[in-house]
Amino acid sequence: MATALQEASSSALGTYSALGISRTLDMPDSTVRKILRNILQCYPFKITYVQELVPVDLPKREAFALQFLARMEVDNACPWNILWTDKAYFHLQGSANTQNCRIWARENPFQMPRLPLHSQKVTVWCGFTAAFIVGPFFFEEIGPSGPVTCIVNGTRYEYLLQNQLIPVL
Repeated sequence: MATALQEASSSALGTYSALGISRTLDMPDSTVRKILRNILQCYPFKITYVQELVPVDLPKREAFALQFLARMEVDNACPWNILWTDKAYFHLQGSANTQNCRIWARENPFQMPRLPLHSQKVTVWCGFTAAFIVGPFFFEEIGPSGPVTCIVNGTRYEYLLQNQLIPVL
């Protein structure tokens, strides 16, 4: 049974869930999990989505890190005065909820699927300092049927900073 599972799902291991394999092979999910764990010695690993980096990014990141370290040597309290910001994209389609998504393999496959750059999404921005949190702010426009997510560009980001961020600082 284990050999059949391994052969039938060799392409599935590392890309499909235990439930997906059980559906493909028409066998109970609990049986597939027992075979994966006890016979094939596979373990569940959680997927981590990361931003795709290209070679041109490396020098920019290294330069920033060196500048930041130089500032900290001059003023050790510098990080406490910075408004740290980030934006998150909540993709409306095509992404897995990784909370319950596991990849079964003998060793950690370090799966890091990349998301398409321009998929439909909701963009949320937030910032914080050592003393307070600012946001969240949503990048959206009012369309005929209500709020619609929009692309973050320089004009919209400047509007966020001047009309929503600066007044709360």
